[in-house]
Amino acid sequence: MAQTRTTAGFTLIEVVIALAVVAIATTLAIASYRGYLLRGYRVEAVQALLAAAAEQEKFHLAHGRYGDRLDAAAGSEPPGLPVASRTPRGRYRLAVEMADASVFRIVAVTADERADPLCPRMIIDESGRRGASDANGGDSTVKCW
Repeated sequence: MAQTRTTAGFTLIEVVIALAVVAIATTLAIASYRGYLLRGYRVEAVQALLAAAAEQEKFHLAHGRYGDRLDAAAGSEPPGLPVASRTPRGRYRLAVEMADASVFRIVAVTADERADPLCPRMIIDESGRRGASDANGGDSTVKCW
């Protein structure tokens, strides 16, 4: 009568297959996580642009023209908008690209274009029109806003 031995443990092939599955799952998770981060940064830029546009309207009511500078303190001379020129996490820089008595355009530009090639430039104007362009200059408004 022959005795059969039972073995406990894993073979090398089983360990390699398990590591490959974990590596593939990790790669997919990291790519998905990066996408969520980028969307969060874009939302931050959108919120900053909308807040700046609202401040522009307040400024227009008070002064009869739109403000041409950001980061102004209350009562500063010349008057400006009390809006930070950077988003809270610093991923986008805001600037008043154009402002006079009847029109304004505020632009948010990413600090590092390679970090977000889809939405490196986002704009809003006095009528609420929104725009965005990708790294190649193409229109990406629908994807960014």
